[in-house]
Amino acid sequence: MNKNVVLMFQADDTAMSDIENYIASRGYEVKKISDVKTKKSNKNIIDFGEFYHFNLKSKEIFYKNEKVNLTKKESLFLKLLLLNRGHIVTFEQATSYIWNPEEAITENNLRTLVWRLRSKLQDDIIKNNQGIGYYIDS
Repeated sequence: MNKNVVLMFQADDTAMSDIENYIASRGYEVKKISDVKTKKSNKNIIDFGEFYHFNLKSKEIFYKNEKVNLTKKESLFLKLLLLNRGHIVTFEQATSYIWNPEEAITENNLRTLVWRLRSKLQDDIIKNNQGIGYYIDS
């Protein structure tokens, strides 16, 4: 076995798992290479918190390079907060950005969305300005 062979590929999680299993079954060691350097130069990537990054294009969030599954509305809300990082996003701004105008939305809908999103994040990064809205520190 030649230990100097390096294969690099990109695939979705399911395909990646299949490829890794195939390579490992042939006796090769599988190592994941972090692409942090690439992400920092990519304008579609926003780094935040200690170990988070958000892909604006795909609307996906990663924690320690592992994807965190969010709903469409959770992703939209997080994107809005990140694009306005360091500033408060009001309830009105958030609801008009996330929901259709014809939907009857209350502040409770937004609070529930925030609660679900916070439960999926490892760190308490979403801050509340009582009675005004939410923000993420810069």
